[in-house]
Order: sequence, then structure tokens, then C-alpha cells
Amino acid sequence: MLNDSIRVFLMVVEKKSFSKAAKALFLTQPAVSFQIQMLEEHYGTRLFDRVSRNIILTEAGELLYKYATEMSDMQSSLEKDMQELNNTILGRLKVGASTTIGEYIAPYILGNFKKHYPKVTLSLEVANSDEIEMAIHDTSLDIGLVEGPPVDKDLESVPFLDDELVVITSVDHPWSKLESISVFELDQYPYISREKGSGTRAEIEQHLKMAGFSANNLNVMMKLGSTYAIKAAVRNGYGFTIVSRWAIKDDLRMGNLAMVKLKEDEFKRRFRIVYHKKKFKTQAAEEFLKFIESETFQ
Repeated sequence: MLNDSIRVFLMVVEKKSFSKAAKALFLTQPAVSFQIQMLEEHYGTRLFDRVSRNIILTEAGELLYKYATEMSDMQSSLEKDMQELNNTILGRLKVGASTTIGEYIAPYILGNFKKHYPKVTLSLEVANSDEIEMAIHDTSLDIGLVEGPPVDKDLESVPFLDDELVVITSVDHPWSKLESISVFELDQYPYISREKGSGTRAEIEQHLKMAGFSANNLNVMMKLGSTYAIKAAVRNGYGFTIVSRWAIKDDLRMGNLAMVKLKEDEFKRRFRIVYHKKKFKTQAAEEFLKFIESETFQ
């Protein structure tokens, strides 16, 4: 019973919130509060100070967190060694993916991994690249799949898949019948952009800058947080956009969208695997890294 309370305690510290911890553990908030109360009664001291809407560890909480973290790492190490001894990979693996990868590529990768390791319990969180990096940093996710190199110095990254950014329009757009256009023509029609924090948006802005065209010159009509939503807006004639070629494979085959090349350069990039340098990697996490680096997903 105490082990359950320790697990809840670590999640509350990790998420800095009772409600977020409850969501991550698939518990109610009262259940989380009850587990923390049990720990406080067991040790006869308060573990958290509640200041405004923030929760801060007390001195006793800091001490418990130190030992609880060591206990968790030792248990993970034991499970890893046992799995290696029995030649069986199991456990939980929490993967995060930036929007484009999460919508179009990650389900394929995780599905294939599950076929090889059926006893691993997988979960996938989809958000923009900045949010995935933050979740890897605070260790609420084991591994991230993102669209560019991480900014955080505590994160390690390895490229795993090539991509190309392309202009897409509706099938009746003036550009739809053209083979290519210049980046200096991109200010002629309304543009639909991803939100701030998007890895795709950051890559687009960088490539445009390298080609001599400022992203500030784009005639941004709207900003949307989903590639699905952006494609729907483009299909309905609200403007053009630039997206991953992976995101439009089915649309091009069905004739729902048109793709246009840019004359100046091919906007190439590489998707990357991201993980925390200092976080203990379970056997499931290590096998996933080996799996994704060895597979030829193209």
C-alpha cells in the first residue's frame, strides 16, 4: 500500500499538480489527495506546502523525494535485470510525439513495436515540439519523437527519419497546376500557419530565411494547432500552407490536395528521437530506441 502512495507522491512532484498527477495515473483527484494524506500520516509530517495555486515540497518532502527517487530507480534496475535474465521485455513505455509525427507516423511505429514486444504497455501523447521537450525534461515521458533538434542541453537526440516540407494548395488554386513556384511568390496568397511552438513552423521559418525570404512577409490568414485542421482549411480554399510530405500522402493519392515544389531549394529535414540524458532507461525504452534506429520506415 505504501508503494502505491510513493508512486502517487512521485507523480505529484513530477507534474507539480494534484489534478495533473491524477490524470496521468488515471485516478480521481480525491484518490491522489488520499494517498498523499496517508504518507503524511505515516511519517507524521507535511510533505507539501500549498502556496496560492502552487505546491512546494517541504523539507520532509524533499527528503522523501530523494529516497523515493532512489527506490524507484532501484526497482526499475531490478525489473530491467530480471527481464534480461528471462529474455522478456515488458513494462510501460510513455512516448510523446510532435503533431505531424503523432498524427501520421507514430501510430505505425508503435504498432510495429507492439508486434515485436506484445507485453510492453504503450501510451502516446501528441503535442507540439516544445511541449514534448518539456515533458521529456520533467521525465513525464520516456521518449519523444520531434521535428527538430532539442534546445534543452539535458536532452539527447538522434535522427531517425527523413522528411521534406512542401507547399500544398486546394485543387482549384492558381498554383495547383504549376510544377514549382519561387519562395518570393509566397506573399501573393493567404497563408495558413501552425501555432507558436510547432517544430514544423520553426523549420519552415528557418528554411525560408536561408532562401532569402522572411516569414514575416507571409500573408498569415490564420494559425491552427493541428495538421488535420490546416489541411481541411486548405482543401476548402482558405489559403495555402507548407507541411510535411508524410502528412499528404493519402491526400495526393485521392486528389484532395495539390503539391507545389519550391524552385530555390528542397526543404529537407530529419525527424529526431529525443530522450533525457540522465533519466534511467528501462529495458522497454532501450529496446524501443534500438528498434526505431534499426527500422527503415521509409
